[in-house]
Amino acid sequence: MKNEKELRRQSIIEIAAREFAEKGYDNSNINEIATMSGIGKGTIYLYFKTKKELYLATMQTVVDLFNESSKNVLNLEVTPLEKLKVCMELLFRFEEEGLPFLILWSRYQFQNNPDFQDEVHALFKDLEQPFCNIVKQGVKEGTFNTPYPEEAGYLILSMVTMLIPSLQAKPLLENVSKEEKVEFLVNLIQNGLSCKAIN
Repeated sequence: MKNEKELRRQSIIEIAAREFAEKGYDNSNINEIATMSGIGKGTIYLYFKTKKELYLATMQTVVDLFNESSKNVLNLEVTPLEKLKVCMELLFRFEEEGLPFLILWSRYQFQNNPDFQDEVHALFKDLEQPFCNIVKQGVKEGTFNTPYPEEAGYLILSMVTMLIPSLQAKPLLENVSKEEKVEFLVNLIQNGLSCKAIN
């Protein structure tokens, strides 16, 4: 069980994620984050010496959250297509349950221009890419047929993010439920990557 100090630290990171996602690094204020965390302005420095340290801890949390979810999906004993579906559902769920972390991840993944680029790149080097791994597994098992499994994985990831309203100025299928979006993508992938479609 996490002790009180660790729980407080995690709470600060969650509040900081909201602040960084909404305002960006430069416009975020560590004193405001402390106030929203219910601690004194000086107390936050017991947890994080600088705003940069807090930002990097937040980005590490992004990597940890996504890696934990990826590991859970990759360990499922289901078909690669089912794993892709579960992965998509997780991303849509992140929009409801961890939107600030999803926004920070998306900025890195697709804009690739984070604050403190070298340090963040070092953190994200350990980020799992489950869509790529699942497509590679599907090719190995004969479920999918593509000479470019990693690229296919990134294209699937891009398609999913294009359907997440909070990540797009003008998301596609805006008035369609997330369940229908997932089914649409699964059908598209099944037809596009299936061995039958190519042979």
